[in-house]
Amino acid sequence: MLTLPISGVEASWRPAIGRDDIALADGAHGLAGAVDYVRSAVEFAPHTDPLGLPVGDVDLLIVWNRRQQRGDTMVAEGHCGRCLEPVDVRFSLAAYAAHHRPRACRRAEPVGDGLFRLRSRSALFRLPTAGDVLVAAASADPRSQLFARCLREPVSAPTRRAVETAMAQLAPTLRAAVSGSCPECGTAFELEVDARELSMVELRRDAIAVYDDVNLIATAYGWSEDVILDLPSERRRRYAGTIAGRLPESRTRELAGA
Repeated sequence: MLTLPISGVEASWRPAIGRDDIALADGAHGLAGAVDYVRSAVEFAPHTDPLGLPVGDVDLLIVWNRRQQRGDTMVAEGHCGRCLEPVDVRFSLAAYAAHHRPRACRRAEPVGDGLFRLRSRSALFRLPTAGDVLVAAASADPRSQLFARCLREPVSAPTRRAVETAMAQLAPTLRAAVSGSCPECGTAFELEVDARELSMVELRRDAIAVYDDVNLIATAYGWSEDVILDLPSERRRRYAGTIAGRLPESRTRELAGA
């Protein structure tokens, strides 16, 4: 069980079955896909629609699942801005998430019902949710739309900037820069890292193997697709691995491509 740091909601990933892998492999990309994945496979206490969670909590759920499935180390890749050679940075997801945890904000104070008041200018606001961000992203002016949804009343530009700073401290996302040095020319660089999306890419890459697994198991054992997809994912992978391990390589390729 994980207590989400911004909302305080408790959450846990239930053991995946093949249908979860299909949904992940074929799901939308970006925040919408992450929300759909969380909705289908996470249990909340109390019951919560992930659209109502701050984006940073959705980020942490995806990153937590990636750590459980593939370990703590993540690699971000890019190119050196000086010599254009490929570069990468290896980092701990746990340390990355801890570094970007929510922090107390001297600019704002909670006043109940999920609202905060900006101390210096008395502006009332709430923290943006994943639903807010998705609605705003579909508008002509996403930033203005997001503030319109989260502020109780229109405010001046300086006040809006102060609110934005407070929001970033109270509800940070897991999208930030990581630093390194180019091994070829020694130039320092920064890579913009979206830990949630990098995690989703890796999890989706693993999930898409469900199609080959179903094909191998159905061909070898004659089981129906429904039976195979209802298996826990770990058990299904073991069956597929057993079949692949006892067959000649050419026959394994033939079954996987059948």
